[in-house]
Order: sequence, then C-alpha cells, then structure tokens
Amino acid sequence: MKEKNCIITGGTSGLGLALVKKFINNNFFIHIIAKDNNKIQKLTNYFHGRNIKSFKFYQADLAEKNELNKVILQIKNLDNIDVLINNAGALFLKREVNSEEVEKTFAVNYLSHFYLTISLIDVIKKTKNSRIVNVSSMVHKFAKLDLSDMNFSTNYNGYIAYFNSKLMNLLFSYKINRIYNDCINCYAIHPGWLNTNFGNNNHSKIRFLSNFIRNIFAKKPSYVADKIFNICSNQECLNYSGKYLVINKIAKSSDLSYNENLQDELWQKSLKMIETHKNEIK
Repeated sequence: MKEKNCIITGGTSGLGLALVKKFINNNFFIHIIAKDNNKIQKLTNYFHGRNIKSFKFYQADLAEKNELNKVILQIKNLDNIDVLINNAGALFLKREVNSEEVEKTFAVNYLSHFYLTISLIDVIKKTKNSRIVNVSSMVHKFAKLDLSDMNFSTNYNGYIAYFNSKLMNLLFSYKINRIYNDCINCYAIHPGWLNTNFGNNNHSKIRFLSNFIRNIFAKKPSYVADKIFNICSNQECLNYSGKYLVINKIAKSSDLSYNENLQDELWQKSLKMIETHKNEIK
C-alpha cells in the first residue's frame, strides 16, 4: 500500500502541531515546514521518544522565497501528495519586509502558500482524491484589499494586512477549485477561535487581553484538528470541495471573495511575483 504524504506549514505549534500529531497517528508520513529550530528540535525529540519515524522537517522562513525554494526542490520529487495544509500565519502590527522588500504578512500568510501550492500542483493533481486546505479566517470579511498595493506600502495597518491575507487565501482557494475541480479537492477553512500562542510576537495591551479571554472561551487545537482530519480523509467530504468551511460546516464567505474577476487578477499578479523563482526550481 502506497504511503500517504501530508505536507503542512507551521507545524510546530498551535493548530499546526495538533494536525501533525493527528495525521501521524493515522498512518500519514508528515512533511513539516517550519522556521523555529528550537521548536523543530523539541518536536523531533518528542517523536523520537515515542519511536515515531514517519516525519521529516524542512527548516525555512516562509517570508523568504529563496529558503522555500530549497524545500520545494526536495518535496516536488515525492510520488504522491495526498494532503497539503497551508496553515502557517503571522501578524505583524508594525510593517516588516523580507530581503526582497515584500511585506511579511502578505509574504508569509499568502504568497508563500500560493508559491508552494503552484510548485507542487503537478504532483497533487496526479494523486487520487488529493486535498488542499487553506487556513483562512472569518476576519476576511473585514479586508480592504487593494491589488494595486498588495505590499501595503502606504498607510500600513497590521490588522488590515492580516485580514487581507485571509481574503487572498479564500480568493486563491476558489480559483484553484475553478481550474482543478476535476482532480483536486480544495477547502478554505476558518478554524474558529483557538487557544494558541498566535500573535504573541507582538507586544500590546490587546495581546494580553485577548490571551486572557482566549484561555476561557477558545477551542482546543486538537478538537479542530480532528475535524480537519475528517475532511481530509472522509470520502463523504469530497463534495465540500470549493467551499468555505467554519471548522467543518459549510458557510458563506464575503461577497467579495466570490468575485471571479478579483480571483483572476490576484492569480495573475501572484504568478508574476513568483515567476522568477519558479523557473529556478524546474
């Protein structure tokens, strides 16, 4: 029986870590793309202590396409990619840019996942019942997307940049479904409010208040990971493809997200941004 492969970004903490554990415990070989070497080593020790060998780490900063290139060169040689989970996300309240002057919220949350997906699409296409999961958020409804300035070079607002990235993940998901609906199952998922350390790279009073409330009301990542795993493994969920899900329930996304002209424009602009790097990995 052919080994099933799952690729996940941001798999060393929060929802990503819960997904890693869920897929490994259900006989998947998991390929984990992560940035923090300390977290990678900690999780490696955790697996070794349990005699778990069905995993591989790829250390990379998703904000840097050159680092992602090196990962893609290794992964693109897999015979099959059954599940790709574009999970990693970041919130930068102050504008930061990568080595190519690309704003980091856009680079990490959206562009890296677009690049990873497009680079692996041929392997995903040929894998029967393959799934792509793009982790979005209900906050996409508050986006103020300007495709003439995706880099948010003027009047930067960290929250709006984050909202925009989650809308772009939705637009991207719907476009994938329009192109590949006969061979790839693609889902955009709002995972709910999770009790994780997301956003703790920022320091503000809002952070401490949200952490306090989150500890009381938020869902456990393991609960959401169970639901997402079911979507990725249950044949009955194949008809969810091309949908926006709130955890595991079909929901309506914003009117703007269904705009096919906007989907097409984002797709073309994104392809142009990754074109040079895509040629490097052929």
